[in-house]
Amino acid sequence: MNRLHILSLSLVLAIFSQTIYVTSGFRTGGLGEQQFATPGVQALVQANRNAIIRKLPEDILQPIGQMTAVVFREQLVAGTNYFIKVKLGGRGRPQYIHVRIYANLKNKSRVDGVKFVNQYDPIEFF
Repeated sequence: MNRLHILSLSLVLAIFSQTIYVTSGFRTGGLGEQQFATPGVQALVQANRNAIIRKLPEDILQPIGQMTAVVFREQLVAGTNYFIKVKLGGRGRPQYIHVRIYANLKNKSRVDGVKFVNQYDPIEFF
């Protein structure tokens, strides 16, 4: 192949790979589109329940009860950061938190952040 063919092929591959990232809603390092929580995301919340509770402020007045993943966004890094809106079901009015869970390439996960939010607050990087 001559240099023109190689350059043309490289350009086509670059455009094609960028199209795949844009149409799938992912950009490496950026947050993906908000999606409804899947059973896999709910399982991630349940697997990290105790770590999430440890990161909550100590002055919570209600029992935590059920933790229900509502919506989430993903960030592709060397693994995946999951930004998840979680509904805390205890007695009284439900409360909502945003949880950031990092899952590495070997599917080990850890809770990197928790913050209280309102029901309709959008999920953003924190």
